[in-house]
Amino acid sequence: MRRVAWLVVVVAVGGVGAADRRADGELKALVADLKKPDAETRRKAAQAISDLCKDGDADPDGLVPDLVAALKDKDPIVRGEIAEALGFLGPDAKAATPAVQGLLKDDAPEVRARAAFALGGFGEDAKGAVPDLILLLKDKDAQVRASAAAGLGEVGPVAKAAAPGLIAALKDKDPEVRLNAAAALGGIGKDAKAAEKALAGLFKDADEGVRGQAAVSLGKIDADPQVAVPALTAALADKHPGVRGDAAHALARFKDDAKPALPALTKLLKDPDHAVRVYAADAVYEVTEDAKSVMPVLLDGLKNDDPFVRGDAAHTLGEMGVKAKAAVPAMKALLKDENHGVRVHAAESLYKVDPKLGPELVPVLTDGLKNEDKTVRAEAAEVLGRIGPTARAALPDLQALAKERNKTVRAAAAEAVKLVQGK
Repeated sequence: MRRVAWLVVVVAVGGVGAADRRADGELKALVADLKKPDAETRRKAAQAISDLCKDGDADPDGLVPDLVAALKDKDPIVRGEIAEALGFLGPDAKAATPAVQGLLKDDAPEVRARAAFALGGFGEDAKGAVPDLILLLKDKDAQVRASAAAGLGEVGPVAKAAAPGLIAALKDKDPEVRLNAAAALGGIGKDAKAAEKALAGLFKDADEGVRGQAAVSLGKIDADPQVAVPALTAALADKHPGVRGDAAHALARFKDDAKPALPALTKLLKDPDHAVRVYAADAVYEVTEDAKSVMPVLLDGLKNDDPFVRGDAAHTLGEMGVKAKAAVPAMKALLKDENHGVRVHAAESLYKVDPKLGPELVPVLTDGLKNEDKTVRAEAAEVLGRIGPTARAALPDLQALAKERNKTVRAAAAEAVKLVQGK
C-alpha cells in the first residue's frame, strides 16, 4: 500500500561535519581491509561498505576502482556484498557496470542474485545487461530469478524487451518472483501494456503482496480501463487491507475512466482500516474532483494514532491545493506533531494549499534540516527551496547541509540554496 516514506523520532547529534569525517576515516580503513588475507575480515569490510553505500554515505570519488577490484575476490560473500555496494552507488558507479554484469554468470547463486539486483541501481546505464538478466528469469535458483526481475524493473523502460519474460514469471511457483515480476512490469511502464490481463489475473494469487503489487502495476502500464477498472474494483473487496488500499490508489490514476468504481470506492470511505479510508478518499477525489465529499475522512485521518495515516492524509490534502483550504487549521496542528516526519510533511502540504503560509512554515522546515533521517532532511530542503527567498532565514543551515556526505540530501540542499538566493 502507498505510504509516505518517512518515520523518525530522533534528532542528529554531533553535527553533519563530524559524521562525515567519521565516515571518511571508516571508509578508508574498510577499503584497506578488503585487501587483508583473512576472509572474515574482508567479509565484514564488504558488508560495512555496502551499508555505507546503501545509506548514501559513501563518496564514490576514488572508491569505485577499489570496489571493482574486490569483485574478483575468491570469497563469494565478498563478491556479492561489493556488487550490491556498487549498485547502491548507482549512476556514480556506472563504470563498474560491465564488471558487475560479469557476475551474472558466477558459480555462486547468491552472487548472481546480488549482481542482478545491483545492476538495477545503475538504471538505464545497465541497458546492456538486459539480455543476461532476462536469461536469469529462468535460473534454477528462486532468489536469482527474483533478483533478476527486481533488477529489470529498476533498469526501467529501456528494459522493455524483458516484458514477455516477466509476464511468464508471473506464473513462477515462488511468490517473491511473482511479486518482483509484477513490480518490474510496472517499472517498465506503458511498454509493458501487454501484461494487463496477466496482472489482472494475479488478484486470485494466494499471496497478498503479489495481489497488492498487481494493483500498483496496473496503474503504471497504461492499461486498458475496460480491463483494469473491473479487476481493481473487485480487488477493493480483498480481505487484506493493503490490497484494498493499493487497488484504490491504482484506480485514482484512471481518473474519469474509473467512475464505474465510485460506488465501491465510496463504500470504502467507511472501511474498518484507517489507512484504507484515506486511500479511498484520495481515489474518490481524483475521480470526481469533489473535495467536500472526502474532507471528513481526511480530517479524521489527520488525527489518527498512526503517523503514516496522518502523513498520507496531509499528503492528499496537499495535492488538492486550494480546494483543501478548509483543512488548514487541522493541518497546522500537525506542525507540532510528535513525529518529525509528520511535521515536515504537513508543512509541505500546507504550502501546496496556500503558498502565503510560507513564512510561518520556515521554522518547522529549518528544524527538519537537522533531523537524523536523511529523507526528512531532503524533504525539508526541497520545500524551503520552493518557498524561495522568503525562507532566507534557513540559508545558513541549507548551506551547511549542502556539504554533507549523503548525496541525496546534499543535492536537495544545494538546489534549495540557489532557489532561496533567488538564482
